Amino acid sequence: MDHDSRNRLSPEARAVNVAAASGADMVVNFPLWIAAKRLSAGLPLPRLGEIYKGSGALYLAFFPMMVVEDWATGVVDRTLGGRLGDESRHLVSACASGPAAAVLVGSQVEGLITRAHGVGQSLGRSLMATAAAEGWISLLVPHGMLMVAAREVPYAGCLFFLSAKIRAALEPPEGAAAPLATRVPRDLLAACVCACVAGPLSQVPCTIAAYQQAHALGIGAACAAISRTGIGFFAGLTARTASLAGSLFVFPFTMEELQPVAERLFPQR
Repeated sequence: MDHDSRNRLSPEARAVNVAAASGADMVVNFPLWIAAKRLSAGLPLPRLGEIYKGSGALYLAFFPMMVVEDWATGVVDRTLGGRLGDESRHLVSACASGPAAAVLVGSQVEGLITRAHGVGQSLGRSLMATAAAEGWISLLVPHGMLMVAAREVPYAGCLFFLSAKIRAALEPPEGAAAPLATRVPRDLLAACVCACVAGPLSQVPCTIAAYQQAHALGIGAACAAISRTGIGFFAGLTARTASLAGSLFVFPFTMEELQPVAERLFPQR
């Protein structure tokens, strides 16, 4: 996922590529993601039959969110061209893309999924119950939106900036193509390093957001409840860091593997 790769595809082809990578990410990492969300919300681990509960709905939010993050990274990067150095521009554009995507698409469906797990309802029943209790506007501006946006800053920064920097530093000499046996451990190392950065930095807003989503609380009330119940603001950190490592491996690896295929099938005009 180098910074020039999105320029070699049309926006539509790039979106297809992101959708495929998001699907691979969802299959591999959703069980750990939902386990971490439940622990952060003070809920028990999911039963076996619940480990993929809401995964389809989350995918319908996750891949548009990743499309928005990828698109916003490019837009901010181009907007800042000439105003900042390359490194600073790439970092700012990567970090800015996360909150934009969270506010536009991600927090709404994620909040509904966490709420459904919190009250033990299906997604449909949870949606109708939330709308009846708090109004339809609460689905567009859900509890936890601000904290989800804050959580996405380090994640997007690691995904679109730090991960690329680490992988680029481990690339073979220019002109040499790294074999799959080299690319896999390289990307795994980058993913683990990035997860160890993004996980702790984003855990507090993630925990607050999860508690807000599960219990329909404001930020202050959620913080007070977390402190009172003794859950702790770092509940679920281990499971979430493992999930982030998986996501930060699967998504960029799949994107890079599909990039040459997409370039052949959908050449930029």
